[in-house]
Amino acid sequence: MLAVVLSGCDWKSNSEISTQLIHIPATASASGQQDEAYPAVTFAEPLATLGIITEGSQIEHVFHFANTGQAPLLITDVSTSCGCTLAENWTRSPLKPGEKGTIKVRFDSRGRVGSNRKEIFVVTNAVPSTTTLTLEAEVIGPK
Repeated sequence: MLAVVLSGCDWKSNSEISTQLIHIPATASASGQQDEAYPAVTFAEPLATLGIITEGSQIEHVFHFANTGQAPLLITDVSTSCGCTLAENWTRSPLKPGEKGTIKVRFDSRGRVGSNRKEIFVVTNAVPSTTTLTLEAEVIGPK
């Protein structure tokens, strides 16, 4: 079967391999694209320490970020590592270079007594495409 597949291929017509069709421009190798501008995301505080909180409370935190690149930045997705943490709202419109945005998350401490470290994954059109934010909290029970 492999011989049938290979016999139908014209290997000589594809002697030059190119990455021009890759949809991530930062990895393309087309000539003249080396000076192209790209977005960059910088968070003011990628680690948020919520401190000691009582079990059952819900704590909101807002992460602030800026486009420190040279092209429009777009947040394409925000997800979390646990169902107890919810990304409620984030800046959804493209941000020009120098503009700022926010991501609002909520941590629900019900059933989470002890030390907690939750991650928030932010996917953008920057390189690297995913940035990890962290919430830390010490949850104490009613006793």
